[in-house]
Amino acid sequence: MASTSKCPYCDGVIRSDEKNCPHCGAVNESYVEDTPRTVQQPRTIEELKEYCAERGMPLLRMRFFIGEDYREAKAFGIYREGRNVVVYKNKADGSRAIRYRGPDEEHAVKEIFLKLLDECHSRGIYPDGAPVARSGGSSRSGGKKKRGGGCLSALLYHPFRVFIALMLLGVLVTSCTDGIAHRNDGYFQRPGDDKVYYHYGDDWYYTYDINESGYWYGTNDFPEADYESYSLGDTWSSDWGVSDFRESSTWDDLHSSSDSSGYDSWDSSSDYDSWDSSDSDWDSDW
Repeated sequence: MASTSKCPYCDGVIRSDEKNCPHCGAVNESYVEDTPRTVQQPRTIEELKEYCAERGMPLLRMRFFIGEDYREAKAFGIYREGRNVVVYKNKADGSRAIRYRGPDEEHAVKEIFLKLLDECHSRGIYPDGAPVARSGGSSRSGGKKKRGGGCLSALLYHPFRVFIALMLLGVLVTSCTDGIAHRNDGYFQRPGDDKVYYHYGDDWYYTYDINESGYWYGTNDFPEADYESYSLGDTWSSDWGVSDFRESSTWDDLHSSSDSSGYDSWDSSSDYDSWDSSDSDWDSDW
């Protein structure tokens, strides 16, 4: 799905899958071929363009200007300025707040990418995949003991009791396997890395710093195979400079549904149809 932006030459709306502007014919510098999604964590401006295009983001409506020094009010953007990369926000009054200006493109892209996700998440849109809860839990049961084959014979003559017994057995198995799956839950970090990771079951999440929503982002894996040697423990510390995973909105999302599918894949642009840019806080610096 193609994203949309504004042509820097004629100000016409242009799609990311159009090689040339349909209005003036200029070469579309944001052109991205319509290919299956391949970018999960963009590290360059070009990868960020691909990420947005693959998910059909209407960037013009969203007020995100990737690779463009947009000067009008109410805009988030990133662009190259000589050897530097600039990340900015144009406030409602037209003034500009610089989030980052420097040579580290990956850091700059990270700043605007996290803001892009925050704006989407605040509207209930999850281009990175909506986390949902895993099934699991524990159950306690009690009752009078029966001797000999009385219990078995009673079950054989009462199909409903067989059903109940199988259900209880399923709960017991689920509880045991759930405990095994989560025995390695906890925080992990590589020395010198600003990311802190959390291992939850078979999944990984990461965050950079304490943000407004406290959101942790899903990722495929920890960047090192021997992740256990990078453990910080299972108890959060404020010294790490990140939000507590178990107090985050991600944790709430994981436990707000009984769906066990892990991540819901997002493959529709219809969620953006009701995007209202006035919902963003245009008066703050970021």
